[in-house]
Amino acid sequence: MGLWDRFSGKSDLDEEPSGPSHAENLRVAVGIGAAQMRCHQDTWAYFVEEFEKSATHRDSHVFRPAAEEEITREAGGMIVVSISGSSLAALLDRCFDIQFGAWRSSWNYSTLDKAIAARVSEAITRALAHVTSVAEADGNELTIVLDDRLVVQPES
Repeated sequence: MGLWDRFSGKSDLDEEPSGPSHAENLRVAVGIGAAQMRCHQDTWAYFVEEFEKSATHRDSHVFRPAAEEEITREAGGMIVVSISGSSLAALLDRCFDIQFGAWRSSWNYSTLDKAIAARVSEAITRALAHVTSVAEADGNELTIVLDDRLVVQPES
């Protein structure tokens, strides 16, 4: 990170990812009929609230939060949410805007907002790299997992 970036308030989270373009990832996402997202209920609530508070945003009309009966609750506050491809694309697009478009909009996102968006975006784009046509698939359904774990490493 350069001196200008420090003065302008940019962080390492502001760097656009390498790999497929954002537009290419959106095209892959909208082609998915349905996917499963496993995350903490607070992470899901953050994005549902983000879409609700910005209902006039260009992608808010595309995002459809899962109904309560479409959410499977697990131990520790983890949930599995069924999400359509178009809602997944809207979520990915919102993550992109939070990370890279905040300077163009009236919303001011914090470094924490950008970190959440970067982590969710990373999980989605990593999963999208493995999407294949249903005609070529073996029947396995895509699950996007947002559940990094703190693991005690054995002492050496």
